[in-house]
This record gives sequence, structure tokens and C-alpha cells, in this order.
Amino acid sequence: MSMLYLLRWVVWARDGGMPARRAVIRWGVRLFRREWRQQLLVVGLLTVAVAAMVMGSAVATAAPGQPGEATFGTATAMITLPGSDPRLAADVAAIRQRHGTVDVIESENLSTGTTQDVQLRAEDPRAAFGSPMLALVSGRYPAAPGQVALTGAVADLYGVRRGGVVRLAGRSYRVSGIVENPGNLLDEFALVEPGQVTDPTQVSILLDAQRGGIAGLPSAAAVSYPGTDGSGIRPAVIALAASVLGLVFIGLVAVAGFTVMAQRRLRALGMLSSLGATGRNIQLVMVANGAAVGAAAVIAGGVAGFGAWLAYVPHLQAATGHVIDPLALPWWVIITGMALAVITTMLAARQPARTVARVPVVAALSGRPPRANAVHRSARAGLATLAAGLVLLLLSGGTGAGGPGSRLIGLIATSAGMCLLAGICVTVLGGAAGPRLPVAVRIALRDLARYRARSGAALAAVSFAVFLAMLITLGASFRFSMALDWTGENLTSSQLIVYTNAHGGGRTAGLPGALRGRQHRPSRELACGRCTRR
Repeated sequence: MSMLYLLRWVVWARDGGMPARRAVIRWGVRLFRREWRQQLLVVGLLTVAVAAMVMGSAVATAAPGQPGEATFGTATAMITLPGSDPRLAADVAAIRQRHGTVDVIESENLSTGTTQDVQLRAEDPRAAFGSPMLALVSGRYPAAPGQVALTGAVADLYGVRRGGVVRLAGRSYRVSGIVENPGNLLDEFALVEPGQVTDPTQVSILLDAQRGGIAGLPSAAAVSYPGTDGSGIRPAVIALAASVLGLVFIGLVAVAGFTVMAQRRLRALGMLSSLGATGRNIQLVMVANGAAVGAAAVIAGGVAGFGAWLAYVPHLQAATGHVIDPLALPWWVIITGMALAVITTMLAARQPARTVARVPVVAALSGRPPRANAVHRSARAGLATLAAGLVLLLLSGGTGAGGPGSRLIGLIATSAGMCLLAGICVTVLGGAAGPRLPVAVRIALRDLARYRARSGAALAAVSFAVFLAMLITLGASFRFSMALDWTGENLTSSQLIVYTNAHGGGRTAGLPGALRGRQHRPSRELACGRCTRR
């Protein structure tokens, strides 16, 4: 029935036309539905790639969080005054009068009898700058002098729940709700109305001001500004680049799969040509089949990736210490990756489709593909492309001569060079099947040369996978080979570093985390442990 349906549309449509295209597209989709088991490898690889792209881009975007939001809210500067300032009230009033809209946060350290730091904090939850630093988990915010809202850990520490009574700083409060700092879930505090902290340890004033634009402050005041993300590539873009490399590998594997499928369907495609279908119609059958494979993999991979992401969000939120919105994802990266997955399968099916479309109708109906004509191709283009890609990768690795753009172009050029050389390598391997080799090795090498259309793609896929593994290994070894690395952690919590800055001031600090060169630019440093001396 399907062949009669195709015959009707091909005969009625002069020179093909849109009706013929619709018919062959439906046949290509039906071909995938009937022979999905033969294409299960490509569908599985694409499903894993799409799911990894969705999961990786989501984690890479949500894990860092918003810099400065946990401490500064939406403010661009923060003035800190000590509670021991004798003119504290006057200084706060002067700053408020000079800068207009400000948020005043009064904090008092509480003695809990444990190592856990807890503050009694007077803050307006509806303030102009500090509102992103507060979120209501349950209950309501304090609305009277005798009410307090606690974080979950503080409520557990004092053993109280909403509606209970807790004694803080010598006063009794009734718990009105449970709150948290969305940007820092490790921030433990007790929230009261503004003005209810009578003996503050510190007063923080949030305001909107430019860097270096705050003048006339008291001598005891300290000014700080939120950090920036830096000028590097966004993590979502890195995840997309990694998924593109995976799609290149899968595309090479898919070329071999579609080549085998085109040879198996050679007689049916020949019958379609005998009914009047043009070469473009034959190509469209395979391309539509590739699009169906890509669409099925995108749907399955998207469902798997989003499901894994929703299941991992609570664990990631606990590990990073800030609230994560599951739907705040880099949608443009996800949509681009899914579109590239479909395009990959369509491009992988196009080359075998062009080869099959050039087969004569009689040869196709016989089921035996004609002997391939000898094609002499020069290896110069492949060698030049591969050499250019390797040079760009060398220049982009830490020498300062290249950047992310040259690294991406180098990867693309290296991949293209390996693909161009794959067929020539298969021919060389086939010619190496001499009489001195064992019979099994000679048969394998001659089969590679005989079916070079699919063996070349498979060889390119294997070579590309080995190249990626080597690149990752070398990059990791170079990355962690420096003992004093300004882009990452370099000292443990038991080590010490002494350095002097360019202005002559000295400082000694025990580093519980990492010393980052973007924040400190020392002119001389002495590091103990396994670090070097400079």
C-alpha cells in the first residue's frame, strides 16, 4: 500500500513537487518506525548526549549562584560601622541624609554555648536593597516588638517551633515564622523588627553607590563592594561546547550506521526511483529518517535530562548552600543543543543518501551495489587542516597568544582534519594487507578497504574519541602541575602564606580556602608546604 501511495503522488506531481516531498518524508519516518532496532545505537548515544547536555548546562548555571546577592542584595556598596562607635546613631543619620535611600541592618552576636555563629538581626524584609536576602519559609515576618523569626537551624538549636517562646539577648520573643537567606543557606540568624537591637555589634548600611564614590565617612567605617563574575566564558557555554564535541563523535558513528541502512534499503530505494522519484526525493527519504532519529533521541534525552535535574536539585542546593530555582535554566543553550542533535543526524544521513541516489536503477533493483570507482584524493588538505588545528590548540593553551576563540577553531579544524584523513587511512591499511600477515588480519584489513564508506566514518569516530581523551588528560595534567596557581585553590587549611602588596603593607593569613590572584596581586610571597618560593 505504501508503494501505491508513493506511485500516486509521484505520477500526479510533475517534477516531484511538494506532494512528492511529503510522501517521501512520511516514508522516511515510517522507515524509522519499522527499523528502530537497527538504529538503536545512534538513538541511545544521542539520548545520552542530550540528557548530559541538559543536566550539565543546568548544573553549571545553577551551582555558582549570584555573586554578592547573599550579602549585598541588590545594593552596589555596603558601609559597615562597628557597634562600639560612640556616634553610631549620628553617623547612620548622616549617611542616610547624604545618600537618600539606604537599608540599615543592625546585628548583635548571640552566645549560644556552641560553635555555631548566630546573630540577632534587625532588618526590614521589604527594604529596597536587602529584600533578596530574606525569604519566608513558613509563618510570617515579625510585625511587633516582641516577635522574632528564626532560621531552621536556630529553631532546632533552641528547640522551639512557630508560636513558641525563645529567650534571646536577655529578652523573650514569640516565634512568628521560619525564614532563610536564599543566597546563603548557612547564614543563621534571628530576625526582629528594625530598631529592636539595642546593643548592636555591627551596623551594615546597603546603598547604591559607585566604586570609590563614597566620601565623608567616619574613620571607623569600612566600605565593601560585591564581587563580579569575572570575564571568563560562562559555564553554560562550556557545557554547550562539550556537548558539541560529543555530537561530532556521535555524528561520525551515525554516518556508518546510515551507510549500512542505505545499503540494506537499496532495492526499495531503487523501486522508488523506478516509479519516477528524482535523486532529491531519494536523498530526502534518508534525511527524513535521520530527522526522525534525532527527534526521537531529543525527546527521550530531554525527558531523562529534566527528570535527573529535578531529582538532583535538592542535593545541589544543600551542597552549594543557596536556593536554586529548578526552572531558571539556560534555555537558549538547551534549545541550541537539541537543535544541533537533530541537525547532526540529518547531516549524517545526507552523505549516504547522496551515494545511494547516484546508483543506477537497474543496479539498485538487483540489490548489488556497483563497484566503486577509484577516486584519487590528496592528503594535503587533511594534513594542512589537522596541522592548523593542532597549532591553534597549542597557541591557546596558557601562552597568552590565543584565547577561547582560537581554542574553539582549533578543535573544529582538528576534527575536520581527522575526518578528511580517515578514508585515506583506511586505504593505507587495506594496502598493508600483505601475504606475510595472518589470514584473520588480512581479511579484516581488506574488509576495511572494501567497505571504506562506513569503515572510514567509524575510524574517524574512534580517532576523535582518542583525541578527546588525550586532550582532556593533557589539559588536566597541565592545570594541576603548578603548585601556586592563581586561578584555583593552592593551599590547604594547615598551610600559611605571607605576602606584601605593592603599597608596602604586610599581611599574614591562614588560608582556609584559596588565595585567588584576581583579588590579591602580591609582589612577593613566601608559601610553605609543597608550594614554591618566589
